[in-house]
Amino acid sequence: MAITAIKNANVYDHDTGDFSKQTVLIENEKINAILSPNEDFPAHHLIDATGFYLTPGLIDTCSQIGLKEIGIRWEGNDGYEPHEENGCELQVIDGIYPFDNAFKDAVASGVTAAHIVSAPESVVGAKTSVIHTSGKTVDEMLLNKNLGYSFSMGDIPKNSFWEKTKSPLTRMGIAQKIRTALKNLQSTANLQEVLIFIRAHRTDDIATAIRIADEFRLPIILVHATEYPLVTSLTKDHQLSVIAGPCFQPIERGELQHLDPSLYSALFKQEVPFTFATDHPVSSVTHLQLEAALALKAGVPEKVILNGLTRDAAKLLMIDQLTGSIQKGLFADFVLWNKHPLDLTVRAVRTFIKGKEVYSWE
Repeated sequence: MAITAIKNANVYDHDTGDFSKQTVLIENEKINAILSPNEDFPAHHLIDATGFYLTPGLIDTCSQIGLKEIGIRWEGNDGYEPHEENGCELQVIDGIYPFDNAFKDAVASGVTAAHIVSAPESVVGAKTSVIHTSGKTVDEMLLNKNLGYSFSMGDIPKNSFWEKTKSPLTRMGIAQKIRTALKNLQSTANLQEVLIFIRAHRTDDIATAIRIADEFRLPIILVHATEYPLVTSLTKDHQLSVIAGPCFQPIERGELQHLDPSLYSALFKQEVPFTFATDHPVSSVTHLQLEAALALKAGVPEKVILNGLTRDAAKLLMIDQLTGSIQKGLFADFVLWNKHPLDLTVRAVRTFIKGKEVYSWE
């Protein structure tokens, strides 16, 4: 098979957080070798990347891309099934449209993978999946078909329930629905083998999510965790990870009144593992790199940020054996940048998924 060589790029090292000049070989969709600048190599196609930065493709760890199409009205919204009480029986892969124009925006912004989560209107959401951001069918895009189950707390499910039934759903009622769903899942599935995601913004919802996790003796992954800086003491004795953000979004609801990039620095200081998300289209998938820049401004080290966008995100989503690092044997999912990837003026020059160039900035 043909070998492609990306020569003399400044390649990112997850362990040190540094960039060093190297050559990366691609063969059969995967990384074949990482060589020093002086080593000889065979190549049928040579890309001179002198002066450019090479990182793994960015991973959006909570997104509705393909479920909520941009520029389309109700007919493009497949993220929420209003009359389905047991959302765990649904699968997001049945609603993803691969030709959503947002996928073009994703690869043009260096985002090569996304964790697809159903909309927050559902208290009990659909099974989540992880996909590449380029392909003609969901099946060829899949990285992890059934990663876990998603649940939602807070203002959005309260409002959606009111619109459907004209009767209020309290936070007590939401918590009880989540407990009931988990009890039902325990009888049909091994919850230790899947991930549990709970959307929560306010401190009371964060505390309730942790309480439920304790009751079921399950590790959970908090999504958003907007008011986490106000309750840092809650998580000291809990096994917890956070999909944080997006911080770049309108403050349109009461539970977002404390939205601030200081969330990232609070998580870092408390040594809580976290990754980044846009929850596209809440914030555009093009803003994932912007979330990283906001974290840098808030005082989070570059290495923590770049790992949170790539390797650590892949580990959280259980796809690190496939992608997320520039390592021999993994998919050749990476991005060439014209500047340091955390520079606010940076551009993705070329984006590769499985060794195929899916975007080029002319």
